[in-house]
Amino acid sequence: MVKAFFIQYKFLTPDSIKHSSYTYQKLFRALYGYTQNVSKSNGKSYKYHRSGVLSKGPYIRPGKNCVIISKDQLSPLFDFFKTGRNPTHKWVGKGDWKAVYYMNEKEVPVTELIKPLESLLDRTYISLSGESPHRLEQALANLFASTGQSTKKTSEAYRKSLLEAANRLTTNDWFTLSSSKSARLKNFHALVSRLRRA
Repeated sequence: MVKAFFIQYKFLTPDSIKHSSYTYQKLFRALYGYTQNVSKSNGKSYKYHRSGVLSKGPYIRPGKNCVIISKDQLSPLFDFFKTGRNPTHKWVGKGDWKAVYYMNEKEVPVTELIKPLESLLDRTYISLSGESPHRLEQALANLFASTGQSTKKTSEAYRKSLLEAANRLTTNDWFTLSSSKSARLKNFHALVSRLRRA
């Protein structure tokens, strides 16, 4: 079992803002982020994850308006509830809304951490200037598929960016505790270890 925190929240908005409105939906995008499909003029398209307050870590959504998170995500979440600051929308002001919430400690089985961690892999992208973003997991796999055992042909800046992003995931407490119980997480960890040795 792993110690986690259950947060149940509610956004209070003026009566003029309906729950189906874009303004209301932006609050949830600010919290969880969202994946955007971007089409280029040459006909190619790619997916890009716009980060939310909770995007850089794993979380469990057991129901509507509630989330289970690790201790390191508490401060950013409470800061968002108080100030509205978030990486998705660069609001000049918080706006006419507030959040009320209830928090409780919770014990979560290690096996229930696998799905949120794999979801975190799905929404973790990396890109260098001028490049379309790639999922971090795929970028690591491509790196070794194209260069074999060596990453010498790859730029130092790119390797450093890959390693920084990968370290954020692999040093997470939830990842450390559950990576051995998922083939996908185990494979990701092996790729990161190879990159560290390269």
